[in-house]
Amino acid sequence: MPVPTLTAEQIEDIYTTTFDVKLPEIIDGVYNSNPLLAVMNMEERILLDGGKRIEQGIIYGKLNGGSYGRGDSFNTAKAKTKTMLIFDWKLQYVNLSLEGMDDLQNAGAAAAFDYSELQTQEAEMTMKDNLGSELLGNGLNNDGKAINGLEEAIDDGTNFATYGGAARGSGDAVALAVRARYDATGGSWTIPVLQDEYGGVSIENEKPKLILTTRTLWNALHNRVQPAQRYPTGPGFDDLARIGFESLRYQRAAVVEDSHVQSGRAYLLNTRFIKLIVHSARPGKLRGWMPTGNKDERLNQLLWAGNLIVGGPRFQAQQRGLVA
Repeated sequence: MPVPTLTAEQIEDIYTTTFDVKLPEIIDGVYNSNPLLAVMNMEERILLDGGKRIEQGIIYGKLNGGSYGRGDSFNTAKAKTKTMLIFDWKLQYVNLSLEGMDDLQNAGAAAAFDYSELQTQEAEMTMKDNLGSELLGNGLNNDGKAINGLEEAIDDGTNFATYGGAARGSGDAVALAVRARYDATGGSWTIPVLQDEYGGVSIENEKPKLILTTRTLWNALHNRVQPAQRYPTGPGFDDLARIGFESLRYQRAAVVEDSHVQSGRAYLLNTRFIKLIVHSARPGKLRGWMPTGNKDERLNQLLWAGNLIVGGPRFQAQQRGLVA
């Protein structure tokens, strides 16, 4: 008795069903694919939103208040204390294709399932790498269509004069609020050099929680810190280890290697002020299989929309020109 085969429509149904079932797993895998995304995911700082643009409030001043005595009048004037940072939605896609030959070669149910599983893995790996690169980028790639990444957010005006529409160059309170600590002095990444940056963005109990760097610099730090600090445990550190990230402990921060960090750099991040805003209508959505006009082929795209928002640049630091 001949082995039954599937029609092209049945194979497409298998692919569609597999992707629909696997889509949450794909997106969850993407959000755990690099240290910054993983930490934001653990801290529930990957948020759904909508609207024409992304608006992030930022506080740069204090309300009127203070001590007073008998008969004193209160200062009831309206104080300007906050402004809005405004960002555009940034779009990502991963292309999927199904040629007619694929229908023929995967006409059995088992083969069709195997092939659809393989394509889901490819889609996840591609989205991981693309998002990972842009999170550490500057928003200028691909004619400004890329995510507004850490390179842009963590700057003092040297390379990026504005952030979210707010100017960094003046000396007013707004400029100070969106001006990060930026150090391009470079040199050996010693403990005193790291401590200078760490202390520079530590304000009261607000301190960096995550430090991203390259494998070369991570190895150098590994050899410099005390042995007891090398393999930290506890909240945050255990969570990173569970999803495959090795970390060192420096003060309160987890130091983690990220392959997308540019050579010679380190980013000191207070993740409480960083979030990934994802559009509620496109959190990772399949467009649907579509035939091409003049080929024996069908196409689909995995679509995502969002942007990285750093609501407190002054709590972040970037170092460049570092050597082991």
